[in-house]
Amino acid sequence: MKSGPEIASEIEQEFAYYSPSGPTPGADQQQIVSGFLAAGTGPQGDYSVAREFLSQDFAQRWKPDASVLIRSGAPDFQEAGTGLQIVSLNVTARLDEHGRYQDPLSNEPAKLRFQLEQENGEWRISSAPDLTVVTAPVFSVVFQPYSVYFFDSQLRRLVADSRWFPSRASTGTRLVNAMLAGPSSWMKDSVRTAIPLDTKLTIDAVKVENGVAQVDFDSTALSADSIGRRLMLAQIRATLLQLSGVNEVAIYVNASPQEIVPASVTPSRNGAQGIAMTEGVVRLGSGIQQPLPGTAVFVENNQPSQFATNAASDQVAFATSTGVYVVGGSGIAARTQRISEETDIVALAFDPDGLLWVFPRRSGSELQVFDNTTLVKSIVLPALGERTAAEFSPDGARLGVLLQADGQAILEIFTLTKDVRLMPNIIYRGVRIDPVIGTPISFSWQNQANVRVLELTQTGSTTLNDYPLAGPRAQISMPPIKGRKIVAGSTEFSTYMLGDNQEIWALAGGTWRRVMTSALDVTNSR
Repeated sequence: MKSGPEIASEIEQEFAYYSPSGPTPGADQQQIVSGFLAAGTGPQGDYSVAREFLSQDFAQRWKPDASVLIRSGAPDFQEAGTGLQIVSLNVTARLDEHGRYQDPLSNEPAKLRFQLEQENGEWRISSAPDLTVVTAPVFSVVFQPYSVYFFDSQLRRLVADSRWFPSRASTGTRLVNAMLAGPSSWMKDSVRTAIPLDTKLTIDAVKVENGVAQVDFDSTALSADSIGRRLMLAQIRATLLQLSGVNEVAIYVNASPQEIVPASVTPSRNGAQGIAMTEGVVRLGSGIQQPLPGTAVFVENNQPSQFATNAASDQVAFATSTGVYVVGGSGIAARTQRISEETDIVALAFDPDGLLWVFPRRSGSELQVFDNTTLVKSIVLPALGERTAAEFSPDGARLGVLLQADGQAILEIFTLTKDVRLMPNIIYRGVRIDPVIGTPISFSWQNQANVRVLELTQTGSTTLNDYPLAGPRAQISMPPIKGRKIVAGSTEFSTYMLGDNQEIWALAGGTWRRVMTSALDVTNSR
């Protein structure tokens, strides 16, 4: 195998892959199996090099896209009889046929069986699992993250479900098939699809011509009404416009083009406006900013510990030693009202519908939800543990909460549904993220599919790491000071961090820059 990636032609849409070598004449059985596994690094030509290691008959039946194993360490080869090789692998993660990234169910090595036979005087594999095997470094080169989009419970916002695929000509087909197969199991109770159940592609290919991805469904798709078809096109467009060279999407039914205007629904933007609390509440940015109306007086008189603002920044919530207050209005008309007597608060957050959520620290205590200053819901969080932080995803359909339970700090991701009045209905358990560097003390949603975690190490310093909801961890530039809290910045890659010394630092383009001193808290509004 060559040491670096090969750039294939854009016409074939085969991007930046390793180029494995085919079988050598006279190779023994172990060498054939070893070469076949190594060829899993080259998906170009539908894994054409890997198929050279297979018998002519099996090469037509092998399904490399059915699964991917990500291994660590060297494989162990064992000859188990004439023409039978058993390979043991330490598997750190796997992908299923629809690109879902999954942690291993067991720490036991995976055992793969390969049957070989002589063909034209050379050993070839006649039976093997439908999968490929790569190492973590190769995975990061060959596979790319994509979002398969579904709708929230009220069909108002698009919600990303993370998947991993090689960037190939067939990636569009795999993305559409992943949509048709439905969301990941942990999201199924809180998201919906606009594509009618049991809809299928008429041919297993999404063609791209002149920048237009052509999606040809069977007649089942016609069961969607006019609004449903507009939502269906919006869902498919959001998913396929991630692909290089795709500028538009056209839906066909049995080769007949459909005249559909997509619904005005696009994925939630990733960036956020940074906002700080100092002598008042001010927007972070260039130049001198004036405090939001009414906040300077409130901060001076009440010494709040934290705050939150809605998207328009015309409502500011404060947590104080006497309860939760909301300052609203503009200019001299700004009004202040206490809305909750809760005093031990770990987070205040406005969701995308403008509802204010109050997160008490106590394990088992109900979350309070306010519409303006009215308590509209007390809702149970289905997890025990003392809460230390909470934040909504940009789409509002997921909720991250840092919990301390049994001496361990974990980040739980929940999903939620709302009713037709846009009031919260049910919160469901989702996935759990276990930070591996240190103790998580704060986190931020950088985009719909990725959370950035501030971790306290054993040496007392803090470090930043990105944890995809499904995928491998990535380390971020080391903070220049010890951090206390982070929030997402103006892009999905930028971050504001509040330090123990009350300084706010901004991370952008891999570089840290101090933007404020004497800050009491930091948040953002999307």
